[in-house]
This record gives sequence, C-alpha cells and structure tokens, in this order.
Amino acid sequence: MKHGFLALAVATAFFAATTASAEGMAGNTQFLIGQTYLHDFWEPLDEPASFGVEVDFAPAKSPVHVALGFNVAADSQSVPGIYYGETGDVGVGFLEFSAGFLWHPVKKAVARPYIGAGVLRMFAGVGGSSNFWSGGDGDQSFGFYGNAGMFFKVGEHFNIGLDGRIVRGTNITLAGSDIDADYGQASLLIGFSWGGSSSEPPPPAEPTPEPQESPDGD
Repeated sequence: MKHGFLALAVATAFFAATTASAEGMAGNTQFLIGQTYLHDFWEPLDEPASFGVEVDFAPAKSPVHVALGFNVAADSQSVPGIYYGETGDVGVGFLEFSAGFLWHPVKKAVARPYIGAGVLRMFAGVGGSSNFWSGGDGDQSFGFYGNAGMFFKVGEHFNIGLDGRIVRGTNITLAGSDIDADYGQASLLIGFSWGGSSSEPPPPAEPTPEPQESPDGD
C-alpha cells in the first residue's frame, strides 16, 4: 500500500507539471527527502524518515504560486513495552496531502528563497512493523502547515536546496489516547523547474537598412 501511495504521488506530480506548463504557466516539481521530528510522546518512534513531493505553479510572472503536496513518514523498531496498544516489533506511519500557496520573491537568480503555508489532511497509523497502514489502530485529522527554504539553480531547469516544514493543529486518537501528530521537518530538496517560455514575447525584429544611393547618381 505504501508503494501505491508513492507511485500515485509521483504520477500526480508529473501530470500537474505537464498540465500547468501550458498557456504561459511556470512552476517547480520538488522531491523532498528528510527527517521528521515528532513530540516526545511518540518515543521511541519520534524521528521517522520522510519523503515528499510538492508541485507549485502560477502564471509565469506571478511571485505567488499554488502549491500541492504529498508527504509520507514512517519508522519501525522493537519496543520494550506497550506502544499504543502494540507490542514487540511496532511501526508508525503518517500520510499527508496538502494544499496552499508559495511566495517566490526572487525569480531571476541562482539562489531562490521561498516561503509558504496552507492546510492539510493527515492519516496516522500504528501497528505491526510491516503492516501499520492496515493493522493496529489509525486516525486522521486536518491541520495547518508552514514551510520555507531555498534552492539553487543547476543549469536552466534543475534545483537543489533545503526545505523546512512545521505542522500544527492536528488531533488524533490512538488506542484511546488523544494526542497530536504535529511535527517539524528538515529535508534535502531535489527537483526541476518548468514552463514560462510562452509568456515571454519574442524580441522585435531589427529594421532592414535601406540601400544608400551613390553620390554620382549611379
């Protein structure tokens, strides 16, 4: 099931980029690989690895982009006692879909900072280490996110940089315990930019110089 979600996210990212690149649109498709930091009541599974995809797009000259994102984080290990109703080898997983806006204040430079915010829907689960999505217990919640970072242009299209993200306002129930899945996250960003060329008008053609008449009248 995890692989299905990942394949769906990648396919959606490429479809959105291909569709939005028409009609003078421009944007970025960014892949995020990082670490998530949950609150202490998730210990010892409070620092799962994460993977995400974010697509942002807008008219080529606009600094404010629509942003659509997908993020998944997971961890597993053997726990000494009871962990939200599970014992032995336990896994946790978090699946998240988000929508919001990104502000790109710099459009023409090697270094491109950005800042964004939006809303999300999160699914959280605890279960056996290899089956935490469908086994054990799970819940879902709305929440809010903010993110900021900077990427550097490598050539005309490729991007590499760092991204920071925080999530607040989640509220889930696992094994009768009311907790949250709020987190901070730091990620390496690798992606590409696309579109924009159709919004730039071609330069005007230079006038053809008129032939000069000979002073002898020939």
